Amino acid sequence: MGALVKLRKQQRKAAVRIKVINGVLARQHFKDGSDAGFAPLAAGTYEVVGPEQNGCLEVRKEDGVNVFLPIDKLDTYVKRGDVQIT
Repeated sequence: MGALVKLRKQQRKAAVRIKVINGVLARQHFKDGSDAGFAPLAAGTYEVVGPEQNGCLEVRKEDGVNVFLPIDKLDTYVKRGDVQIT
């Protein structure tokens, strides 16, 4: 998984951000951690919150809401050119 390797290297250096080129879908969670459905990530730059957990990457949207990108989906998005890890 190329995206996960790149993320881990970046997290050692500084704060990690992802740049969404074409809108993608992430997952939302309720406060109890259960799944709350899909959340769109429009084109823009987003802050990654902490390391990968439970196979997902936590991303903070502009409105302060955190959403979750499964690592396998993130890898697909990176390979398609929809997302860049910065």
